[in-house]
Amino acid sequence: MEQKIPKISESDIKRIIKRDFPKLEFVEILNILQMYNSNSEEGRNRIFASILKLSNGDFELIKMFVEKANFDFRDVIALSEYPNYSKYAFEEDLPQQKKNQLINEDWNQFEKWLKKTS
Repeated sequence: MEQKIPKISESDIKRIIKRDFPKLEFVEILNILQMYNSNSEEGRNRIFASILKLSNGDFELIKMFVEKANFDFRDVIALSEYPNYSKYAFEEDLPQQKKNQLINEDWNQFEKWLKKTS
């Protein structure tokens, strides 16, 4: 089983910012996110979503995760999209069935967060 890759739109990012940071200035958050260096809109939106998810409504954490993403975006993706799989997937004796379970759990968890309305 392969890990699923979320498709994140610009409208998803706007909705998430408004949902998770309702008391903060939208433009200010977007400006901080744009400090992440990316040439790909699809990749950038994916990283923005990961940063917002990991920040969990904490403005200061946005800055920290932007810096982390600029150093190595895979660290942010792993923590956000594949938290369970990242912890256990490299264990040599982990059965494929368990890996598949972790992938499904991670996908369901991310998708639930992404689609949450409030």
